[in-house]
Amino acid sequence: MAKKSFYFPHDGNARNDDKIIAVRMRHKMEGYGVYFAILERLLESSNYMCTKDYNLIAFDLHVSSELVKSIVENFDLFKFKSTDDGDFFYSESFNDRMIPLENIREQRSLAGKKSAEKRAKKNSRSTTVQRPLSKIPTEYSKVDNTKKESPNGDKKETGVSSPALSDFEKFDDWIKKAAPYCANPKNFPSQITEVEFLKLKECYSSRQIADIVEQIENRKDLRKRYVNLYRTVLNWAKKEYGKPKSQQEETGKITYD
Repeated sequence: MAKKSFYFPHDGNARNDDKIIAVRMRHKMEGYGVYFAILERLLESSNYMCTKDYNLIAFDLHVSSELVKSIVENFDLFKFKSTDDGDFFYSESFNDRMIPLENIREQRSLAGKKSAEKRAKKNSRSTTVQRPLSKIPTEYSKVDNTKKESPNGDKKETGVSSPALSDFEKFDDWIKKAAPYCANPKNFPSQITEVEFLKLKECYSSRQIADIVEQIENRKDLRKRYVNLYRTVLNWAKKEYGKPKSQQEETGKITYD
C-alpha cells in the first residue's frame, strides 16, 4: 500500500506555533498553505525527503520558487542532507509523527502476507511442508530442554520450544547496541523495516548483514552521505558479496543478543 494512501497528523493549533507565526507574518496565509503542501510532498516521497529543487516544487504548487525557498530555509522548519543522489530536505518532527502510521503500514503488509500464506496452504493438496514466507532460520528458536520424570521414574528432555523473539526483533535489539549511529533515525531517517529485513534475509546470511551494518557504522567518512539504511545495506552487500541470490544458504550464524 502506497504511503500516499495515509494521512499525517495535523495539530488543531498548528497556526499558533512560533515558527508558523513567523511564516504567517512574512508570507501571510499563503505561506501557511505552502508549508503544509510541502509536508504533503514529503508524505508522497519514498523516504519522507524532498529534493532541493525549488523550481519543481513551485511549479507543482503554482507559487514562486522564492516563496518555497524562504519557507524551507528561513524558519528552521526543515533539516538538510546531501547524498550521492543529490541534496534533500526533511522534517524531523514530521518523521516522528509518521512512525505510528509506518508501523500500521508494516503490520497490514505482514498481515496480508500471512493471509495469503494461509489461503495457499488451504488450497494446496500437496503434502509437502511449506517454508513460512518470513524465511526466519530455526537456529534463533529457544528450546526448553527441561527434564521431566516419566511414569517409571526416568527423566526425559521434553524439547518443548519456549517463546522466543522474532528474527527481526533480535536484529533490532542488536543494531541498537552494536551500531547506535545506524539505528538513530536522525542519521538514517529511513530505518530498516521488518519487511525490508526479511527481504535482506532472503538474499544474505545474518552474518553478512551484520558485517555490512558494522562496516557502515565504522565508516565515518562515508555514512553521512546516506539516508536510507535498507538501501545502503543492500547496495554495500551487493558490492561485498555480489548480486543477491534468492534463498541463499547461510554461510555463518549470528545471534542478535
